[in-house]
Amino acid sequence: MQAPGRESAAWVGPGVLLVLATALISGVSTFVNGYAVAGTSSAAFVTVRNLAVAGLLAPIALVVLARNGRSLGKKDLGTLAVIGLVGGAVPFLLFFRGLQLATAAHGGLTASFVYRTLFVFASVFGIVALRERAHPRAAVAAALVLGGNLALLALVSPVWTTGSLYVLVATVLWAAEYTVSKRLLGHLGGTTVGLGRMGFGAAFLSAYLLLTGGWGSVAGFSRGEWTWVGISAALLAAFVLTWYPGLARVDLGVATTVLVLGFPISWALDVLVTGSPVGPLAALGAAAVAAGVLVALGARYLRAAWRAPLGGVPRFATD
Repeated sequence: MQAPGRESAAWVGPGVLLVLATALISGVSTFVNGYAVAGTSSAAFVTVRNLAVAGLLAPIALVVLARNGRSLGKKDLGTLAVIGLVGGAVPFLLFFRGLQLATAAHGGLTASFVYRTLFVFASVFGIVALRERAHPRAAVAAALVLGGNLALLALVSPVWTTGSLYVLVATVLWAAEYTVSKRLLGHLGGTTVGLGRMGFGAAFLSAYLLLTGGWGSVAGFSRGEWTWVGISAALLAAFVLTWYPGLARVDLGVATTVLVLGFPISWALDVLVTGSPVGPLAALGAAAVAAGVLVALGARYLRAAWRAPLGGVPRFATD
């Protein structure tokens, strides 16, 4: 999506605010999904949830395309199909299965931490594929963020579970997808890219479920499972509607680093539910993550976010 004044506060500021909102949504979503997928078929759950999200996004994306007088060419559709496969289908199957296995082994927080390393892979992809600048402060931010997350993790969760490997592969795939999406966002709106990811992804997931006979599991969902599907779908729709418009305006490495704020949020929710004690190490870890995100953003992004008109964010979210 080309726009004048890309580097201005009016352009970048709303993007920072949207990415910060995404981090909050991601933290809540990761915590909720650990419970939502427990005891059910993760593939069936993901498929019907992503179909619901695609249905929610479709009218919004169509209105935006019509308003902007845009049409999708064959190349755009092909790229969106790749995004759907690499970002909207395969990693969801891996992530939810991994989260299911990890939660059963009391390692849900470990799996969440593995997902939060996404910014490391995305930063490398951004430098190599998108030619983003490698700021010296990125190394300081990474050390603070990873160290802080490890401090939060140390005393409340197993170091590694089988499910963590599934989550790791999903994380790398999502980092690759965000890289491709970031390039496509140069001329397509965030809602359109988000719908492509979820729409094509849901189609691939539906085909997978058909081939594996998984639709029978959907028919057997209880009322409680359908409730979890609805909650998870609402959170994922909110994630997509904030993330892609935000990513269009913020460097990939910086945006994915901000997402790491989701881990302290997942951790805090886990503490509230399980009643785990909060020691000084955990408090220091949470502070380190917040400091690392501030370092990653830097003065320019922080000033832009401070000056961004809050009233303009909803409009940006549908561009």
